[in-house]
Amino acid sequence: MMNDLYLTLNFVIFQVMPYAILAILLLGSFARYLISPFSWKSQSSELIDKKDLMWGANLFHIGVIIVFFGHVFGLFTPSAILDMMGMTPAVHQLVEVFVGGTFAVVAVLGIFILFFRRCFNDRVRTASRPSDYLVLILLIAVLLFGCASVIESYLYDHSGATIVLFRSWVHGLLTFDPNAWTYMLQVPEPQKWHIFIGLLVFLVVPFTRLAHIWSGYFTPLFLIRPHQIMRINRKPMK
Repeated sequence: MMNDLYLTLNFVIFQVMPYAILAILLLGSFARYLISPFSWKSQSSELIDKKDLMWGANLFHIGVIIVFFGHVFGLFTPSAILDMMGMTPAVHQLVEVFVGGTFAVVAVLGIFILFFRRCFNDRVRTASRPSDYLVLILLIAVLLFGCASVIESYLYDHSGATIVLFRSWVHGLLTFDPNAWTYMLQVPEPQKWHIFIGLLVFLVVPFTRLAHIWSGYFTPLFLIRPHQIMRINRKPMK
């Protein structure tokens, strides 16, 4: 009974969820832009407190951008190109541990600065919404499980076998293989949690401040959106 439940959960998380979340991410983001284009922003609290934000945001963004594109390169680059580069699974695993691990730690330091700032800075906390805390908690969780995955790989996977499983899973999803999820059955639990929480991060993008991640790629859309009407309140603030 428990084995059947375990298999069902793995099927739902690693076969059904990626397609469902991709659809929600794209359609939800597009709908938000059409319905409320001026809500598509980072909603930065820089004007409230800049010093801690600068340190936290810079560390987090530097770390997470390099880690993200490292994931994209490692998972989506054709095997033939990796072979030409001499990027065997074992070499790939070393790059993941030392390069990916280093920048993951940088991102973790940044996100914790942002988290404590939002929790303990009175002015920032007053301006915060529940979704802001949800985003921070998800990002902290995905980064910590990512670090745990790096440690697990360093200790127990010197051949890069887990990376091969990840690549096979992604290739299966891209080719609509109904059995792609079975590759994940052999993946250690920290990596599974890392991927599961990573999927949840993409799920909340259209509904939170994370929607601003699209801005860098779709900046021209902001040039054609309607003019924003601003009204000035001339009453003195108390």
